[in-house]
Amino acid sequence: PRVAAARQLPVEQVAQLVAEYTHRPLARFLGQPVVNIVELNLALDALQGHRAK
Repeated sequence: PRVAAARQLPVEQVAQLVAEYTHRPLARFLGQPVVNIVELNLALDALQGHRAK
């Protein structure tokens, strides 16, 4: 919710992007899911740039 509020985007849209950029290990016992923050931020920037036009 904080990212969505800071970027003035719907929570659902941000949650969808977070899910899209979350990488999961092949087997659950080999590690935890990891969010690629760089890719997520680039996608959020692109989305905001698209909304500004």
